[in-house]
Amino acid sequence: MDTSIGEFSYEDSTGTFVGFRVDEELASIGSTTAVGRTPVVTGSITIDGETVTAVTVEADMSAITTNDSRRDRPVQSALNTAEFPTAVFTLTEPIDLGPDPDSGNPIATTAVGELTVKGTTQPVQIALEAQLVDDTVVVVGSIEIVFADYDVSVPRVPIVLSAEDHGIVELQLFFARSP
Repeated sequence: MDTSIGEFSYEDSTGTFVGFRVDEELASIGSTTAVGRTPVVTGSITIDGETVTAVTVEADMSAITTNDSRRDRPVQSALNTAEFPTAVFTLTEPIDLGPDPDSGNPIATTAVGELTVKGTTQPVQIALEAQLVDDTVVVVGSIEIVFADYDVSVPRVPIVLSAEDHGIVELQLFFARSP
């Protein structure tokens, strides 16, 4: 994983991150989307010819911050990052990249694997787009999850009138190609 590429932000991040988006209703503000991200991500990908044979990605959830600092502590509490600081994705089925994955053309695919959040592991299928740019494999993707599947309760704070019980996990990863 190459975390030296780009910069981290909530709206136009040009670097590696793993995060979430959740719709909520705030008192006196109305509908909004809560965004949380961590740029502290490690991982590796193994490609054998035209097949991805292994992927592991670990995100430091204790480093997750949101687009409103008042949300940070409730999110950390809901994820119980003191006990479960790391979320992990592990590929369980190979990914066929099709002919000529070195062409630099975008490849749309699905990664079948296991996602562990807050100590709970669930099978997942993550829609991804990958592209080789120079010596970097750029991967972006997202998956909708239900919080209860991972024993995560929606944080309760006075300003939040309601929040969805599900959300989008999103990722942007830059893997440095090794010789």
